[in-house]
Amino acid sequence: MLLNVVLLTLITSFAAMILLNAATRVRNRQSTLELTALYLANEQLAQLESAAAAGGPLSGGYLGDPDDLTTKNAGVPITFNVATDINGNGSLRRATVTVTWKVDGEDFEFVAERTILIAQQTP
Repeated sequence: MLLNVVLLTLITSFAAMILLNAATRVRNRQSTLELTALYLANEQLAQLESAAAAGGPLSGGYLGDPDDLTTKNAGVPITFNVATDINGNGSLRRATVTVTWKVDGEDFEFVAERTILIAQQTP
């Protein structure tokens, strides 16, 4: 009888740990998506800085890995859109990266800005 109680307690504890772990993941889904958006914005800004350091043109399209734009969070595929706006003249440009996504019919947005110095090639 005592062995049955111990086994039942172990099984119940194990099931409770699994449920608590799953509940935490579902509850923090939005923060996970925000971290993904932050990663995509930083990746885009890093690619723009790399292009600027090489003296190349800055483009507005997403320069990172296209596979990063889709995530499957809690079993639901979510697609991110990355838009880049570059303003300014001369060697200093202001890059604004806007990452948007939609979850359950609700739109979300993350915006990151950075000043980028364009490398000037000397003859």
